[in-house]
Amino acid sequence: MKKAYQKKHLKKKRRSPLRTILFLLLLLVLIILIFLGIAFVKLGNIQTTSLDETQLVTVSEDANMQNYTNYALFGIDSQTGSMSDTGNRSDSIIVVSVNNKTKDVKLLSIYRDTFVSINGQYNKINAAYSWGGPVLAVSTINRNLDLNIEKYATVNFQIMADLVNALGGIEMDIDSSILDNLNDYIGDMNRINGGDSPEIPAAGTYTLDGNQAVAYSRIRYTAGGDLARAGRQREVLQKIFEKGKRSPLKLMSAMDDVLPQIKTNMDRSELFRMLLSVFRYDIIDQQGFPWDQKEMKYNGTYYGFPTTLEENAVRAHEYLFGTSNYQVSDELGRINQKIINRVGS
Repeated sequence: MKKAYQKKHLKKKRRSPLRTILFLLLLLVLIILIFLGIAFVKLGNIQTTSLDETQLVTVSEDANMQNYTNYALFGIDSQTGSMSDTGNRSDSIIVVSVNNKTKDVKLLSIYRDTFVSINGQYNKINAAYSWGGPVLAVSTINRNLDLNIEKYATVNFQIMADLVNALGGIEMDIDSSILDNLNDYIGDMNRINGGDSPEIPAAGTYTLDGNQAVAYSRIRYTAGGDLARAGRQREVLQKIFEKGKRSPLKLMSAMDDVLPQIKTNMDRSELFRMLLSVFRYDIIDQQGFPWDQKEMKYNGTYYGFPTTLEENAVRAHEYLFGTSNYQVSDELGRINQKIINRVGS
């Protein structure tokens, strides 16, 4: 009798496979909700600063742009870690274009030495951020490429290093032609960010830590100059994005350090909606603007002159939005002609 009772008792306690699955699903949902709740709270640490819409210039003549959301990403050349809206040139300028339906992402670097109109004054495009902060920098991109960007995010050197470190490094192929410059910049980044990241001893494939990755993205005085550097910046950004998608928990661990270093005009709800879609985002292409340019000295300073700005803007619309034979705005046409008058066609 005792044995029979024990068997019956054990049978009652046995959990069915369906109940086990439901329990695990509920546990998973709870973990996800906790994760998202923590993320939503932490997003409040981002510096949200609205743009003065009365000063912001946008151009919306390309009807295809309504199917995309465009952002400006600025990496400022701050040796002290300052995030001031003025006084810091934008060392990196990247247009991020997101297809609203597919969530496919295209990146377009704008070379920092590109000669453009900054509210009627002609200079390197990276000066716009220094002169008037994000509102002037975004307006300058819109004026010279006929874009409708209203959202921006600004970061400095430290945030990229923190992200790479949180992810356990990123794998990069190092060519011997950049080795000396890379090691010089690694020493520079150790001074700016702190740390003792080692030099790279020889060409090969390495897992770069934060300071090494930032140093790699800053290399300029090698073959290709600013064009090659912009390509390396996009390469590092894509590596971070791809590894971050595979390691969301590692990114969560870095949020307390990283988020306060971001300045944007997107509010927490908008950022949270983007976070919910992050696994749908896919960077499908990355290129540099202008495609055709010539480097030459003008009034004692070297610039990158688009040949021509109008043709490069047309190509930008085809690349980003699939627009064939885009007709540039009257203002962009005038800017293009003024550049030609200054330096010749």
